[in-house]
Amino acid sequence: MLLRVDVSTLRPGVFIDSVDGGWLSSPFWRKRFLMEDAADIERLRGAGIATVTIDTARGLGPIEPGSVSADIIDDRITAVADADLPAANTSPRRRIRTVAPSEIDVATETVQRSKEAVTAMFGEARMGRAIEIAAVEPLVDDIAASVARDPSAMVKVTRLKTKNEYTYLHSVAVCALMINLARHIGLDEGDIRTIGMAGLLHDIGKMAIPEEVLEKPGRLTDDEVAIVRAHPEQGHQMLIDCPHVSGIALDVCLHHHERIDGGGYPFGLHGGELSIHARMAAICDVYDAVTSNRPYKRAWSANDALARMLEWGGHFDTELLAAFIASLAIHPTGGLIRLGSNRLGLVTHGNYDEPTAPAVRAFYSIPAAAFLPPEDTTIGGSQAAERIVRAEAGAYWFGESWDEVKAAVIAGKMPSITGHTPTRPYAITQRRTYTGAILNTAAIPAAAAR
Repeated sequence: MLLRVDVSTLRPGVFIDSVDGGWLSSPFWRKRFLMEDAADIERLRGAGIATVTIDTARGLGPIEPGSVSADIIDDRITAVADADLPAANTSPRRRIRTVAPSEIDVATETVQRSKEAVTAMFGEARMGRAIEIAAVEPLVDDIAASVARDPSAMVKVTRLKTKNEYTYLHSVAVCALMINLARHIGLDEGDIRTIGMAGLLHDIGKMAIPEEVLEKPGRLTDDEVAIVRAHPEQGHQMLIDCPHVSGIALDVCLHHHERIDGGGYPFGLHGGELSIHARMAAICDVYDAVTSNRPYKRAWSANDALARMLEWGGHFDTELLAAFIASLAIHPTGGLIRLGSNRLGLVTHGNYDEPTAPAVRAFYSIPAAAFLPPEDTTIGGSQAAERIVRAEAGAYWFGESWDEVKAAVIAGKMPSITGHTPTRPYAITQRRTYTGAILNTAAIPAAAAR
């Protein structure tokens, strides 16, 4: 929804659709952009800009919903009421439009409260004081409720982190991601709250790391790497004597940096030695880390992040990673998808602002079983735009020629191979239930391991 709002109601995370007074009045070179920090807001004020139009579909709402003017640019609203005007008023009657809070706004409030509580809890841990688990239990329930209503809203809000709040919002994000994944794979609803709490507590050991190391913008020294890699054990020690802490939380805190191939830390455990909860945490922790701006790296788009995670052989449980991707409804760059037009397409580029609407290149007609000239298509945004139906498997459609087909499409060329007839049912998005604690299942950049 497009809203015209006062600059005084802006906050980091709103998406500016236009600046009143025209682009030449704006202190920014871009016409549309995401407001990333408070300094951007001050630049608008300094330029004398009083009002702007924001897009709540691509970012947060204003700080004070009640302060939004009656000028709602987009007519997709939830309620409309007549203004209470005197009968003698001969001027055109205005319509006061009351907008119900969006899930983005609800998620924003939940995340803000969660950040404050986690910051306080982690601060107590940094001071060596006892951790009050019970104080944050209601927040896990709120996060779980928000995820149940709209997982994308919570994930979108927690992605908007400043460098000073990364550690705290990262914990909130991992909590939300683990809850969403647990629900998707059909884990017991009674365990989901416990799993969410484990996500919230997984990085508490970072409170033992000096801030100058934790926030260092450059490459860490070998000694600093050793300090960082001690945080799982230190966090486990902080939690072990806390009342009401679960075994799942202890396990996740200690093992979320382990890898399936034994290349992780602190113990170098292999796949069969890792619980499902530790495997879930490893995926959720890395995904949020690489899709967030950090002092030493810029964020990847969600689509690019998932594509790279798929390439890191040996790091993650492959079945759980596939389930995680399906739970987000985000398609990795390079992934094959079926379009609503009954064509197959390749995801060519990620979309940072809207990961569920990546750039797609259609190249194959399913009814005709024939290649088409590659065509870049728009996903979502209008009735004429394409929609993604589901993910598909390249090997199912094109057999051993899939790599050749993919390379041709990426190059913008029409593949020249002969057709391949699928011989068996396949559904990459198929949901499955994991009943056991243990599942059978390129080096990761150092930046993602912090």
